[in-house]
Amino acid sequence: MNLQQLDHLLALAETGSFSRASEKVHLTQPALSRSIQMLEQELGMQLVDRVGKRNELTPFGAMVLARAKRISAEAHELKRAAALLAEGQAGSVRLGFGAAPSALFSAPLLIHMLRNHPRVGVQLHGGGPELQLAALRARAIDAVVLTYRAVSPRGDLHIDVLPTMRSGFVCRRGHPLLQQGASAVRFGDLTRYPVISTMVSDDVARLLVERYGSEASPQRWLHVSSEEIGALIEAVRNTDAIFLGVLAATRALLDSGELVELKVDPAAGLNAQFAFVTLEGRTEAPALQLVRSFCVDLARAESEAARG
Repeated sequence: MNLQQLDHLLALAETGSFSRASEKVHLTQPALSRSIQMLEQELGMQLVDRVGKRNELTPFGAMVLARAKRISAEAHELKRAAALLAEGQAGSVRLGFGAAPSALFSAPLLIHMLRNHPRVGVQLHGGGPELQLAALRARAIDAVVLTYRAVSPRGDLHIDVLPTMRSGFVCRRGHPLLQQGASAVRFGDLTRYPVISTMVSDDVARLLVERYGSEASPQRWLHVSSEEIGALIEAVRNTDAIFLGVLAATRALLDSGELVELKVDPAAGLNAQFAFVTLEGRTEAPALQLVRSFCVDLARAESEAARG
């Protein structure tokens, strides 16, 4: 028994005629008759009484017809749901974000999905890298976006490295350092004010010390450390604190002029790189592929904006 045979029975019941039913399902009349006969043979009972030119369902045929309607409706709805999923217009995506990636990607991603794919459910989860990767391996989430250096390569992980984004120092418009009129400031000038950031990695700390000397060790100048980038940025907007981090996190405020990037002489040359991590060999929903493409495009756009 197959769905096609049930559809043939439905057409016959609707038209009452093998000739009209065969036209409806685009078959020859002998082919439709064979399909109904094969269904009768499989079920072991007659479905249709052929009385002259009239065709009437037997009592068993009427019972089969009622069930066939439900089965056919469910099957066609399943095909429709599969088509929507394949187009990225249905289903759900569960994403984990580290602190910095969350500040960069969460709001733009939600806006993009709500505008362009409103029928796709999106769940966002926070937490540290180890917690996020454990949830990924437990299939509790579908993908995580983390700082690339926080992800140790493993055979069970598929790691897509996103385009590099520039990091730097940011202060409020009207900050005393901007009143000096110099095109760039020395690192020592920065540390006269509270410098706030997320956790500074060993790589960044090493680069700063190499560039500016031992006084640039984070233990000497880092006043506030938090994974809540939104809180750090709000503090910079309202105090003389200086934010060190990915410039993309402050892009809207930089573009509006409310915040200003401080040029340091010599330039620090700091960059940030994030990774979109999934499980190796796991079949991905089309909606997840849409999310990955959006994150890649956003990172690339920010990278180009920073160069410009």
